[in-house]
Amino acid sequence: MDMNSETETIKTGHHQAILDEINALLEASGAIDETRAKKVRKAAEKLNNGHADADADGVDTAGDADRTLDAQIDAALAKLRDRIRKQVERRNRDFEKARSLMEEMETALDNNELHHAEQVYHKLMSIMGTIAGLSEKRWRDIENRLNHVRPRLRKLESWRHWGTTQVRENLISQVKQLVDAGLPPEKLARRVQQARDQWHEWDKSGDHASKELWTSFDQACEKAYQPCIAHFEKLKKRRAENLEKRRTIINDLNARFENTDWKHPNWRELDKYVNHTRRDFHKIGNVDYKYRKKLARDFDAALQQFEQYLSRERERSIMVRNNLISDIETLESVSNLREAVERLEVLRKQWVITVATRRKDEHKLWKRFQDACDKTYHRRDAERKKKDAERNHNLKQKQALIKQLMTAAADVDLCANASLLARIREQWDTIGWVPRKQEKSLENQWRNAQQQYSKALKTARARSRVSELECIARLASMCNQWEQASLSGDAIDRDTAQAEWDIQYTLTGDVAEAIQQRYQIAFKAPDDNELLRNLGEKQDACLKLEVLLELESPAEFENERMAYQIERLNASMHKDPAAQDSPMQLLLVALTTGAVPADAVETINERINHCLEHYKQGLA
Repeated sequence: MDMNSETETIKTGHHQAILDEINALLEASGAIDETRAKKVRKAAEKLNNGHADADADGVDTAGDADRTLDAQIDAALAKLRDRIRKQVERRNRDFEKARSLMEEMETALDNNELHHAEQVYHKLMSIMGTIAGLSEKRWRDIENRLNHVRPRLRKLESWRHWGTTQVRENLISQVKQLVDAGLPPEKLARRVQQARDQWHEWDKSGDHASKELWTSFDQACEKAYQPCIAHFEKLKKRRAENLEKRRTIINDLNARFENTDWKHPNWRELDKYVNHTRRDFHKIGNVDYKYRKKLARDFDAALQQFEQYLSRERERSIMVRNNLISDIETLESVSNLREAVERLEVLRKQWVITVATRRKDEHKLWKRFQDACDKTYHRRDAERKKKDAERNHNLKQKQALIKQLMTAAADVDLCANASLLARIREQWDTIGWVPRKQEKSLENQWRNAQQQYSKALKTARARSRVSELECIARLASMCNQWEQASLSGDAIDRDTAQAEWDIQYTLTGDVAEAIQQRYQIAFKAPDDNELLRNLGEKQDACLKLEVLLELESPAEFENERMAYQIERLNASMHKDPAAQDSPMQLLLVALTTGAVPADAVETINERINHCLEHYKQGLA
């Protein structure tokens, strides 16, 4: 090896040694040795200065390896400087903190706050033990102040020891009093434990009690705690029982899951069972702590078996009910309200909760459902209000018709209102429905009003008929007198007769015409054939009247009476109303038919008058 190569090798080794030294400082645990770091930093600077001089002479003395090492050294030095800078900053902070704690401790001692002073003292010692590279001056500053406060600490500690002994003895006395205090076991155990905790706190402060004092305290605690032993044994037994109860529930859950037909489950029953089981499990009292986690895991695992099925069904139930709500919401656009309501009733029955979701979400879902239903029901209610208004209006109209009919029934001149019932009935039929709750009552009122009116009209008509018949009878009697006078050849004053006739004549219609015809011929003497013909008509009318009015007929007319009865029976069997005779018509025939033979006048008139009176009684 030539001289240049040897020199180059030495230089490279020197570079590597410096780099290794820097890395060793960086890799060292704890604080960096700043003196050592300063030396290696100067060596590196010297090496760099040598390179700089060689370069100034125009000679490149550094090879590739040296340049690489120089770069590494520069990088390592940069890290080292940064570490030292941070170390110095930390040292300064720790020193300032130590000074602050020193001041705090001195203040605490001034205030006789021994416990606080001790705590600060320990903190200060801890910080001083970690400060690296602190100058001697700074060490002396802290040490001098510590030398000043340490006697004060020892003096206060001595006083504290005496005071602590007193409070320990007082605590022992308090514990002994617990024996006869009659406290519940839990409270008694808590008091004893609090006393032991207080004793240990005093020990932690560094002021330990004597062995004799400790023995006295421990014995007092043991004696005071004695009544608690049986109580806590009972609690232990109860926890064991609770453990078995919880295990039983878990086993039952697993068995129920295995025995459930999951293809056809009763979802509501299963959901109820799981919820009740969960509630029952948590209602069971405490168990020993060492079993709690495993029990919780086993119980959750057993429930999860059910939940994986219940959750799917819960989601399905929510989806079905959401779709149902959507279907109900579409009913709002259905124009046929009756159809919409009928469809709504069908959809409402489809609302089924198999597995309920959270109460809050279930409430929201139910409210959406109710709101959707209410939209259609509100339409129905609005329509009902409209119909109710119409029905109430119709009710008032029909009540007015009933009142009108009842008023007419009380009218004395009902004959003039003979067509009123038909008109009111026509109006009644054109009026629509009334409120259902009043339909029956209104119908009864309407039926009663019609009956009252019909009865009043019948009475009025009967009265009118009686009055009419009485007028005809008077006129017929006058005609009979004039007819018999004509047959006898007696003179008749026509003017007087006419005047009398005009006074009595108050009739109208067909009846008036018939009696007027008898009046016209009453002053002419008829021949015998006409007399006999008139007599036959009157006798025939009287016979029929006597049958219809259930009156007796003269014996000589027995055969005719029998024949007429048979004739009526046949007409009734063939339902021939035209063949049925009317008493009123028969009376008119008897009264308006002209003269009869003089020897038959009294007899036939007696029969006619008898029938007339009986008919009038029937009308009344």
